[in-house]
Amino acid sequence: MPNLEFREVANEQEWNDLVLTLPVYSFLNSSARYKYLSEVGGKTFRYMIYKENEFQGIVAGNIGHSKIFGKFLECKHTPLLRNSNKAGWSEILTFCKELGRTNGCFMVRTSPLVEEDSALSEVYAENFAVEAPIQNIDALVSQYFDLSKTEEELRHDMTDSTRNNINKLSKNPDISVKVFNDNSQFETFKIFHEQTKKNKGYVDRPAELLLKELQIQVDNNMCYMIVGYFQDRPISIWQCTVFGKYMHIYQAGSDTEFREKNIRVTYLLFWESTKLAKQLGLQVLDLFGGMTPPNYMGNKHPWRGVNSFKESLGGKKMVYMHSRDFAINKPMYLLYYMYSYIRTTLKGYTVKW
Repeated sequence: MPNLEFREVANEQEWNDLVLTLPVYSFLNSSARYKYLSEVGGKTFRYMIYKENEFQGIVAGNIGHSKIFGKFLECKHTPLLRNSNKAGWSEILTFCKELGRTNGCFMVRTSPLVEEDSALSEVYAENFAVEAPIQNIDALVSQYFDLSKTEEELRHDMTDSTRNNINKLSKNPDISVKVFNDNSQFETFKIFHEQTKKNKGYVDRPAELLLKELQIQVDNNMCYMIVGYFQDRPISIWQCTVFGKYMHIYQAGSDTEFREKNIRVTYLLFWESTKLAKQLGLQVLDLFGGMTPPNYMGNKHPWRGVNSFKESLGGKKMVYMHSRDFAINKPMYLLYYMYSYIRTTLKGYTVKW
């Protein structure tokens, strides 16, 4: 007999208020993210989990579609349980698999923000869950900064070269930084984002869809743009998303012309992001991914340079459990697994963390 109750929630504030009582969460669990996914198409769902009318956690996700393999159910940064226990995880994952079957999906993928957990690991094993053949997307490996530390302590945690770069940039009269809490910088951000995608050679959503999400964040007072200038000309932007106790560095872009001038304004953007997060009374600054897994020595990993930069800033590498896949259509999933594994590793990423 089921012990848990899964309730759909229509009230945006009620959802956010309960999510913020969980020990760990992210803006991907917010009502703003749910609204964005609902508006851009595809079936989206979210449920509050209760036991005897006591709130236990959440599960949320959306139905994606692969042109080759068909529909799949993806739960980013969920399910989340307030108190980990084997019975609870088992019932939640059974619920997720049934959602996948009902919606004609060939697989279900869960990516909860859970560090290594024996109860969840046992349930994964008993349900024949497979580690997803993908790199650590969606900030499952990330760099966190404890904002209860003083500015002096945060500076002490940096490498000497990073600290020196911030000091030099702060004293350079040609360099300045401004913070915006509106959509006035969207056009500049769009230009830099497209340039960065082209320069790095990665695939991302069309800028229009990304800006649609950021506008929803602006409407909910969640979005900050930190803009670096050289002689009053914008050259780089960090987009920060605030939700609950966290500030996530969600997006970034730079003018590719200034990459050749060796103006490392990103160091200063990090420091201004840190100061802003402390001013807002937040607890954690999250650089939101772009990190190689601990002890990974692959010199060809596309993120090795970004990883080195982020580690130089100090903080702590946070590692959440590997995403798990539940195959519903096993022959189709086997084809998908081989395709995704080969595609990921050929690009230099690792599927292990």
